[in-house]
Amino acid sequence: MINYKGNKKPTDTEVLEFQGVLFNVSRRKVKYPRIEFKSTGPVLIIPKKIDPVSVLQENKKSILKKCSMIEAQVEAARELRVVKRSETEFNDMITLYIEKYSQVLKVRQKGIKFRKMKRRWGSCRNTGVITLNKYLRFVPETLLAYIVFHELVHLKIRGHNRKFKAVIAGQFPDYRVLDKELSLYGFRLLP
Repeated sequence: MINYKGNKKPTDTEVLEFQGVLFNVSRRKVKYPRIEFKSTGPVLIIPKKIDPVSVLQENKKSILKKCSMIEAQVEAARELRVVKRSETEFNDMITLYIEKYSQVLKVRQKGIKFRKMKRRWGSCRNTGVITLNKYLRFVPETLLAYIVFHELVHLKIRGHNRKFKAVIAGQFPDYRVLDKELSLYGFRLLP
């Protein structure tokens, strides 16, 4: 069933219920409609003159499958153990892993920054500065080590190509499992 929330006519910001799922509808200057899955729920982004209901109807099967998958991930994330470590412990662990993996990779970062990020666990700039998400403080040590290694590899290899993945797999053969676990921690910890 599809209803406009509050029986309002469509405007630039609307909420639409489709098959029991609430979608925020955002009308923008875009060429093609798309759906983004945010922490606040799915957002249907459509050109100004397109009917949101027709877009949802045309893509009903894939949309509902993706919503169901995300709902299952959110449920699984609730079961994850959140590690409680002090900021000092966290900083000491980061320092330890940066020293260790810098030697392994024969790289040198030019600085480490910490900040709260909404979608990423870390980033590496061309300047050699690595930024790590403050929420890493609450993930298991294996994931913390993996992210530090991942970002240090970017000092050698910019993208996520085959060569990059081969270097990652050399140190963390189960990196795909770790990526999935990080994704779940994203649902658990990131705003």
